[in-house]
Amino acid sequence: MGPRRVLTVHIQRGMRRGMTLIETMIAVVILGTALIGLGDFMAHFAHATKVAALQQRGLDLATDRVDSAEHAPTYVSLDTMAATENITIDSTVYTRQTIVQHIGGGPTDTLDYRTVTVQVTLPTVTNPVRKTVIIAAF
Repeated sequence: MGPRRVLTVHIQRGMRRGMTLIETMIAVVILGTALIGLGDFMAHFAHATKVAALQQRGLDLATDRVDSAEHAPTYVSLDTMAATENITIDSTVYTRQTIVQHIGGGPTDTLDYRTVTVQVTLPTVTNPVRKTVIIAAF
């Protein structure tokens, strides 16, 4: 009886060779759920990358304008930098606004400086990029 019993168990194990339909469907559902999650992650990642690139370009435009203000030839010429410009780069339009405020400077004032604020508005980005510098009279 010993050898026959071993043979029967061996035959029963050999008959089950593949996956059943339910096992296959469960595997497909798990794989599909993982792929949908991955696709959603990739969409968010692509959007965040695009926004970061736009913000970096806006920061570069603001930094360029602030550097121009810091290297102005005369203190009085800072007032002429106040302007609003539309700048097109790679078919994207950025709006750069330069605001110059003069603080003090009167005959009895002890203070005399200008604040230069540059604000760059980006397309499809809600928060503009701002940079401010304070320049004392020279």
